[in-house]
Amino acid sequence: MEERKNKSLIDLYSTMNDQDIIVYYKGPFDDIILSEIGNKIRRKAFDSPKAGKRLFAVFMELAQNVSLYSFEKNRLESVDRWGVGTLVVYETTTSYILMSGNMVKNEVLEQIVKKCEEINGLDHESLRAMKRKYRSSELPADHKGGNIGLIQVALKSDAPLDIEAKRIDDQHSFFTISVSIFK
Repeated sequence: MEERKNKSLIDLYSTMNDQDIIVYYKGPFDDIILSEIGNKIRRKAFDSPKAGKRLFAVFMELAQNVSLYSFEKNRLESVDRWGVGTLVVYETTTSYILMSGNMVKNEVLEQIVKKCEEINGLDHESLRAMKRKYRSSELPADHKGGNIGLIQVALKSDAPLDIEAKRIDDQHSFFTISVSIFK
């Protein structure tokens, strides 16, 4: 069993070694971690200030989604406060790629996929109208966010949300979203 774990890590390293990695993180998405990763992204993004601002905005939205909505929670603290997930940011010659992933309940996954597909089917103006609609609507008291994060990601990236899910068991899936920010 230990040998398989090592092989997987070697495979991951080999795959990631071919990319110009800015950030690779797996763990709880708490305030301190998000601040450090955000600072790293800001420093890197000085090469292209306009793309850098969009990169940072998309990073914050995706990271906040993991922090708030991941089914898997940090078990190292006495309070299960922070969602656990993975974030990768890398650079290509034409763009920055951000990928985030976290475990979700299968019943929630259907809603997320439906919303992403709806977002991908809209043009820029329609996305802005959708964002205004959500901003002005009332949210349930137990709702964690403003319901505009994925819309904001699509607006900032000017590219479709690339989503994928892998079923873990009868109740959970691992959901990933990948976004390109053109330089």
